[in-house]
Amino acid sequence: MSLREYQEAIKSLVDSTSNEMLLKHWKKQLEWDIKHQNELELSPEEWSLVKEGIADYESGNVISLEEFTGKRE
Repeated sequence: MSLREYQEAIKSLVDSTSNEMLLKHWKKQLEWDIKHQNELELSPEEWSLVKEGIADYESGNVISLEEFTGKRE
């Protein structure tokens, strides 16, 4: 995927929901990521966990935000 395709995919995801809580979390995460994009160094183990998370997401092996927040309470 090109940079432009990623930008369009993110815009499409944002446009596809009206869940305010989810949008707030995405915004906060993106702001943090952008602010720290040049500071982050991940170990090989951490990169592996990131890749596993992406694979889980792509295969649909995820839980909803409501399930996640319910487990934290």
